[in-house]
Amino acid sequence: MPANSRHSSTSAPVRVPSTLWALGHEPLDPQDRWPDPVLAQAIAEFSEPAARVMLLGWPTPAARGALRIIEPDTAAALALIGDLGRHGLDAPTGRSWSGRPVDLVIASLLAEHVDPNAAADHVTALATEVLAMGGLLVVLSRCRHSDSGVLNDPAGSVVAAAQAADLLYLQHIIAAPVSGTTITAAPAEPGSAGVARHRVAHIDVFVFLQPAHG
Repeated sequence: MPANSRHSSTSAPVRVPSTLWALGHEPLDPQDRWPDPVLAQAIAEFSEPAARVMLLGWPTPAARGALRIIEPDTAAALALIGDLGRHGLDAPTGRSWSGRPVDLVIASLLAEHVDPNAAADHVTALATEVLAMGGLLVVLSRCRHSDSGVLNDPAGSVVAAAQAADLLYLQHIIAAPVSGTTITAAPAEPGSAGVARHRVAHIDVFVFLQPAHG
């Protein structure tokens, strides 16, 4: 093989697979429940202009009587949805929904101290209540270490709960900041000496379909 041919083949651009969302170069903020690049990508990939998009955070939103409290980060995320030409909705405090069906539910399990089973059950129960037939549930999650050093991964709980609720599992996507061929990880989270702490390098994005019945 000619030298110039060998050189051109090894210097070809790296092809990013469709199951990886490259989010720029900055490491992810472990405290951010609604990372703008991930939220914008999910909305662009899984909804059309004027679609109804509901945000479902964990822990569940607080309420005082009839007064609904919307967290500042959720309010900012709803504003981003509006900027992208969709109609943003905050999730109800309970599982009773009387509004119009929703085209896309984006659920975030990125907060600290998530109970994987309780969060997965709540997310899927509410999604099946509000989603239109053919609507999509997108769940954002990540691994984390407990204070005792145990690695917790909500993925299995999310998939099991969704399938038990008759949602179809479509795709698992990795969302990560990429520089060249390297994923940029955040600094390790502080913890007690000798206790493992997770470095946040990516977000897991799970996609499920509410199938038409009958």
